[in-house]
Amino acid sequence: MTTAEQLKEDFETYGITLSDNKLVEKCLELCSQYDVDGEGIAICWMAFASTNGYSSVSMEYLEHFERDQLAKEKKTVKKVESIQMYDINTISSSVSVRDDDDLLAAYGGTPTTKTSKRQITPESNVAKRHMNSARSISAQFSPATLSPMVATPSQKYSSRTNAGGVVASYGNVSEASWTASNNFKPQVELMAMTGETPLTESYKYMFEKLRDAAEVLNDTITLLGDEIKEILKVEEYSSLKSASNEVITVCGRICCDSVGRLNAASVLLEGSRENSGGDAVPVDLSQLAEFSLFPGQIVGIRGVNTTGNKLVAQELIPGKILPLPDSPITITNTTGPIQVIVACGPFTTTDNLLYEPLSDLLTAVQKNPPHLLILMGPLLDISHPLVAGNALNETHDAVFNRYTGVITAALENIGTKVVLVSSSRDVCSHIVYPTPPYVIGGHITCVSDPALLEVEGVVIAVTSTDILFHLGKEETSFPPQGSDRLGRLTSHLLRQQSMYPLYPPPEGMCLDQDETETHARLPCTPHILILPSDLRYFIKDLAGCVVVNPERLAKGLVGGTYARMELHPPSQEKGSMVGSVRAQIVKV
Repeated sequence: MTTAEQLKEDFETYGITLSDNKLVEKCLELCSQYDVDGEGIAICWMAFASTNGYSSVSMEYLEHFERDQLAKEKKTVKKVESIQMYDINTISSSVSVRDDDDLLAAYGGTPTTKTSKRQITPESNVAKRHMNSARSISAQFSPATLSPMVATPSQKYSSRTNAGGVVASYGNVSEASWTASNNFKPQVELMAMTGETPLTESYKYMFEKLRDAAEVLNDTITLLGDEIKEILKVEEYSSLKSASNEVITVCGRICCDSVGRLNAASVLLEGSRENSGGDAVPVDLSQLAEFSLFPGQIVGIRGVNTTGNKLVAQELIPGKILPLPDSPITITNTTGPIQVIVACGPFTTTDNLLYEPLSDLLTAVQKNPPHLLILMGPLLDISHPLVAGNALNETHDAVFNRYTGVITAALENIGTKVVLVSSSRDVCSHIVYPTPPYVIGGHITCVSDPALLEVEGVVIAVTSTDILFHLGKEETSFPPQGSDRLGRLTSHLLRQQSMYPLYPPPEGMCLDQDETETHARLPCTPHILILPSDLRYFIKDLAGCVVVNPERLAKGLVGGTYARMELHPPSQEKGSMVGSVRAQIVKV
């Protein structure tokens, strides 16, 4: 049963504060009436609020929420296990969807009958071009070939009043200049993960054999298990099936014994072939003071297995964090701090394809160019309502190429190093993880998802995949209010030494296990970790690593946020950058 404190925490994760007890009581009543937990009601409210333009929670809005979404869903779906979101792939609001893999999908539930009063015709676009030969960025994103449906400006976005507002800060930002030195051009290099070379081109996927995938999964248990031995101070692991009244030490992968989300009663531990023959046993977690587990996690457990059929855990080790990079950091007081801007797609609101948020960002970059600009896909989101609804009058490739051409032209002569991270959600990208880089001409550097960048010795790990949201849907933890949830989810990546440790992946995500082990396993703990997510933006340090979630540049019908960072010389040549990073999350 969902408690008031749990409900508040679930809403706070998405940036919503329930300060009024009456609102809390109403939400708890909805949870009970429609058989859904606090996280489910929070996710569903985000979908509804974004579609209707609500920025706060009130009793009136909650009644509207219940009447227009919850009640309809209860009639449409006979057996509902959790409240479902509007699907961005569906234009009709009457279709019930059971898959909420991506919270951003919730932001696209815009009925097709809802149109803006303001229309821009192709003729008016042509007239503007003749009036101004040096077209602005926004004009380039709206050529005359676009249909009125695609080229109608967003009234919600244009009427915003918080553009440029800072919503989160990290470090001593009062002394930050946010201005790049024109005399300093930092070196930006692409690093390899655990493979010999980084992922720079496409590869064959959907040919992976189950035998090969199983071998990779088994090797992962062995690899991480050897490092956990140092923490547990043991030389060898026991078999999971060993019946003994004495305490034994085992290692394996966390699995779920049923269909659905992992919980404390459904935890299995799968051992390696060498130690346990690949067997799995249920795990009793009742004696642990705290735990945080998800499917695919490699853990070491010290406990008792008196019958050989159930392991009673007494101590659990959730992995080992790798040391920071040993490469020297070459930022000096002479060269000055490095200015970095990070933004993640989608880059346009869900009611048009004018890319107004991206246009505003590029205009700001032109006025005050940083040393490094990191743009993370998707550029043309496969789930955008106009794309999914086939409302374009040209091919996806033509649209994609035009938009990338606008980005290339806008950033061509400003002296900024531009890195573009691919995304499997892009309509013209490979639908596999790890995702090969885009193929775009010009001066833009295209990298895979995920990727490692080295900027004057500072190692930056980036991914456009929302691993935090995926982990949050599958994780089970105790006590519920025991720690910072966002920090806890992030720490899983560092302890599992992987940019995507979740296994199996959510439905709809194509993951190549062999390539993931090669191009998504971290060789070290990065200085900076960039994890864009639909979860609430944040900047925090974990184990000497500065973690940044810039959220999305566009969130449904409204503008989102991006991050800017200023990297100063560290106090030591090698080690953490925690005290040398100044960062802010800024409204577009």
